[in-house]
Amino acid sequence: MKKSVAVLVFALLLAAAAAMFVFQERHLIKQNPLSRELPFVSLSRAIADQSGNLYVIDNSKKTIHKLDKEGTLQYSIHSEAGRNGELFRFNDMAVDELNRLYTVRTLLDPYGLTVKSEQIVRYDAGGKLERVLFNQDYNDPKNKRYRIGGLKSPQIKQGELYFFNDEGSKVTEYRFAEGDAEPRAVYAFNLPGNKYLAEIDGVTAGSIFYSARSGEIYQALADGTSRMVYPLPGLDRTRRNFPESLRLDSAGRLVFIDYNSQAISRLDPAQPYIIEELVNTAKTEASGISIPYEKTDISLSPDGGIIIVDDTQMNWRLTDGTLKPSFSSVRYSAGYAAYRWMVWTVAALGVLLVLFALRLVYIDLLNRRTSLLFKQAIVFIPAVAAAMVLLSTLIFNNFVSKMDEETYRELSLLAANGQNLIDGDRLEAIDSPVEYRGETFNAFRQKINTMFDNNSDSANRGFYKAVYKVENGLIYRILEDDDEMHMFNPFPITEENSKVAFEGKVMTGGWQDDTGVWNYAIAPIYNSAGNIVGVFETSKNMESLLSHRRELLQTIVRNIVVISAGLLAVLLLMTFIQLSSLRKLRRTVGDIARGNWDTAVNIRTRDEIADLGESVNTMAERIREYIGKVEALSQAYYRFVPQQFLRFLNKDTILDVELGDQVEQNMSTMIFNIRSFYMLSKRMTPEQNFNFVNSFLKRFGPYVRNNSGMINKYSGAGFMALFPGQADDALKAAIEMRREVELYNTHRANSGYRPVDIGVGLHKGPLRLGIIGEEQRLESNVISDNVNVSTILERLTEPLGASILITDSIVQSLDGASGFQYRNLGLIQVGGMKEPLHLYDVYQGDPDTIRTLKDKTRARFEEAVTYYQVGRFYDAREAFLMVIKQNRQDKAAQLYFYICDEYFQKGTTEDWNGTLSVS
Repeated sequence: MKKSVAVLVFALLLAAAAAMFVFQERHLIKQNPLSRELPFVSLSRAIADQSGNLYVIDNSKKTIHKLDKEGTLQYSIHSEAGRNGELFRFNDMAVDELNRLYTVRTLLDPYGLTVKSEQIVRYDAGGKLERVLFNQDYNDPKNKRYRIGGLKSPQIKQGELYFFNDEGSKVTEYRFAEGDAEPRAVYAFNLPGNKYLAEIDGVTAGSIFYSARSGEIYQALADGTSRMVYPLPGLDRTRRNFPESLRLDSAGRLVFIDYNSQAISRLDPAQPYIIEELVNTAKTEASGISIPYEKTDISLSPDGGIIIVDDTQMNWRLTDGTLKPSFSSVRYSAGYAAYRWMVWTVAALGVLLVLFALRLVYIDLLNRRTSLLFKQAIVFIPAVAAAMVLLSTLIFNNFVSKMDEETYRELSLLAANGQNLIDGDRLEAIDSPVEYRGETFNAFRQKINTMFDNNSDSANRGFYKAVYKVENGLIYRILEDDDEMHMFNPFPITEENSKVAFEGKVMTGGWQDDTGVWNYAIAPIYNSAGNIVGVFETSKNMESLLSHRRELLQTIVRNIVVISAGLLAVLLLMTFIQLSSLRKLRRTVGDIARGNWDTAVNIRTRDEIADLGESVNTMAERIREYIGKVEALSQAYYRFVPQQFLRFLNKDTILDVELGDQVEQNMSTMIFNIRSFYMLSKRMTPEQNFNFVNSFLKRFGPYVRNNSGMINKYSGAGFMALFPGQADDALKAAIEMRREVELYNTHRANSGYRPVDIGVGLHKGPLRLGIIGEEQRLESNVISDNVNVSTILERLTEPLGASILITDSIVQSLDGASGFQYRNLGLIQVGGMKEPLHLYDVYQGDPDTIRTLKDKTRARFEEAVTYYQVGRFYDAREAFLMVIKQNRQDKAAQLYFYICDEYFQKGTTEDWNGTLSVS
């Protein structure tokens, strides 16, 4: 259990580490690991360094990619989120000789509209943020900036960074050299009256050129004044030939985009009336490329080429005027692709670890002995959580649907109200960008701001407003909440806005892009004649609504969590109370299982568990009764089949015994019998015989068990016993039983009964114990020639005048042979046996008189046996005669004496081998 918990904790820690790593690289999870290319998504800017590497701002200004000459990705820089949900965007950039990247990083409000602050930041050659060089805050609510701020045109000249800060009516140039603590102001100039900065390029006073948002190009002179260089009187250009993306080349010429002419033009300030079209529709079509001129930007490469970016593609005009084919994606490097695979692999491993942890919890741990409280917790908590998520999702989706409907109604009303905000006749009178922030423009802006910006409620923030003019079947931008957009930029005609511009319908819709989720409504603007002259758009960044939705969802989830937690707490409390009764029941059952049969459970909950407790008590009572019967039955079984016998067969109970079970053992065999029992039994009735035998065996059986033996079989008034241990145990049991005979005869004499005598034969050797019979009748038995030897020894005890006869196998196995009294009887040849037996007479348990005489004559007796065995019959006869004179009851000496006399008188047979024949 502890090992499983440790593995579970380790798996969860690894999964958490994988999750943290994947979260840090979460932008890679959004990419298909099988794809070797990354398509451009909403390009806005591209520059090149001296080595030909490209730096592109992609993904709606949220990402900067560095590409090598072949278009292979080197690194990516991803924008961050502010502390309060603000959005960072990259608006411009420059690169120095050390491949360090300088960017204008803009902080927008959570809706992606209003600029909060801007920074000039530097990244090292590997794309790691080094430091913030300059910071500009925009806190004036009366002078809001939309989408872009005042920091413009970062440039590297002679290893130093230059950039401009648009302060409204004044523009200040800053320089930052290596070793400087912060940028220093090096030049400033004032904008002409009622002119507002659009774009600027150049670093030296007199060679700095900028465009105004009203469509002019000015030269900033050394004295701080400005001189207009475009468009000059008489120039073949209208006010709608607005110069976009103004760039200054190394020869001091101005390169810009003209959306109205759909061309990239070049102007030499020294010859302002000559305008070259470097790229136009005819040239692009001839080169097989297409430039839509919608979100187009240009930059100049170090070799004088023009880099053209347009939303999802990049083109390059070389110095010789040719156009390179478009490309719309970057190739991943092998290292980047491998790293991306590693992120996906770590994510997959994290998922597998979570699945493995769930398997441990819901399969392994649940299959183990685990608390019911824990099991209920891990089952009910996910179930309640799933129900909570489902319920909150249903509530949330229903609420979102209603809020979307309400939002579209609100936006439709606001868009339709544009007719009251925008005077159609005055809108129709606006003719060129010169009227930017003019009287009509400011009047429109003031009315719109009064309507939309007077509510500080966050739910009413995030509105995007735009006014478009409809003219000659085209739609032009006039006023927007985006300082990047200029007046009279053509707006693409779509199915939705054409219905508004040309049919007078009010349209609603929504879209989602990298800038966020938007809902919009557009409505027509009419002049006094009733003609459609414009379109009013009001869009809403749904971040505020989504934030409100998230707050609502969090509130719903929080309330459901609280309610669910309360329900779970009640459930777990009730489970705990029930478990207390179950634990009491478990302890009782455990006590019963350990053999405490008198244990009783006492549960007072008056429910099913209490009923179960009563059932357990009843069961315990039945078990007590049954166990009593089983124990009695087991004891009865052990009377018939000794427990030691079952152990020899490796059986636990009699139920495990099968026919044919057997095992071979080396042990001592004892045959114990009453001599002349047949004559004795004839004097008794059958009942007296049974009583006598049971009384006799009851008296002598314990001596066998007390000396580690077991009685295997009863036969008449005797038994066969086995001693698996030392031979000393068997001999001690025989001696003790012989002594008990004397005491037993004393009691019989007192009762008027005749004395009895016994014979004991002991032999040690291998034998086979097993179960014989047939399936319906089994019996334990011992089969061995050694058992026959013990039987023969018992039969020889009377003719040899001994109570206990043992073979030399017993003598050789004795550990304490010196502690026993016995004498060597020599080799005895028994009829029916091929080999003679080397027997010993154990007289230690004999009556004191006999024991004393045998012990006294032992040496002379054994000497005589030796004489006999070597054929010195005369000497043996004389020695046995001396033994008989001292112990006239020594039958063994008498038997030897008569045989010695016969062999001395008549001689032996040819096959005599020194043995004594006894039949």
